[in-house]
Amino acid sequence: MIGAKVVAAAAAAAASVWVCTIPDRAEAGGPENPPFLLFAGTDLWQYGAFLYGGALWSPAGLDAGGFTLKTLLNGGGYTYTSGTLNADVHGTMLSAAALPGWRFTRDGFVVSLFVGPVVQDYRLTPYDPGSHLRGFYVGAQFAGDVWYQPTASTMVSLSGNISSIGPTGSLRTAFGFRTFVPAFIGPETQEFWCGDFEEVQLGAHVTGFRTNTVEWSAGTGWAMTSDHRSGPYLRVGVNARY
Repeated sequence: MIGAKVVAAAAAAAASVWVCTIPDRAEAGGPENPPFLLFAGTDLWQYGAFLYGGALWSPAGLDAGGFTLKTLLNGGGYTYTSGTLNADVHGTMLSAAALPGWRFTRDGFVVSLFVGPVVQDYRLTPYDPGSHLRGFYVGAQFAGDVWYQPTASTMVSLSGNISSIGPTGSLRTAFGFRTFVPAFIGPETQEFWCGDFEEVQLGAHVTGFRTNTVEWSAGTGWAMTSDHRSGPYLRVGVNARY
């Protein structure tokens, strides 16, 4: 059903940004090997707007690897066309997660694996009986990230997550080069899915632009869905080490 699938895709789109991509893009900013990384940002497209934020805590230091705890908050609004009501439905989603995990670091190569509980709350106006994502849910989420920087001027990123709520999932890949500007610039692709619904994003990103101890990232491009909706997307993120 269109309602459930679009709601799930909106939740996955927002979650994938704050769960998978922001923390592992910032490996060099802030104090030397600090234990905390704070991150926040926004995820916008034609049919929704989300804000996200959280923290990464690694007792041995972010560059040393080892046990890491990721805490996450996310919320926003979205609009979709209900096949049951044959009308637009406006929804809100709030989500929180605590994901313990482990980071493996070596020579510019970082692998992060996380798993833990997640809670989400969906509210729809008007009420849509065709959507199975409405009300309060408790579930589990798994997330994995790979960051590889073979040289000072090149990077590769792969990140994904899957949640038992829905279930929903996402996968993102990005490549970047740093030449005349103090940041990585390159192409990115991202996919979200829930059942037979799928959304694909094709665009470009800027990663690792620093102002003092704060690091900025952004991505923009075109999103296409299996229910024939399309439009531009924009993501902006910021993080800092302490």
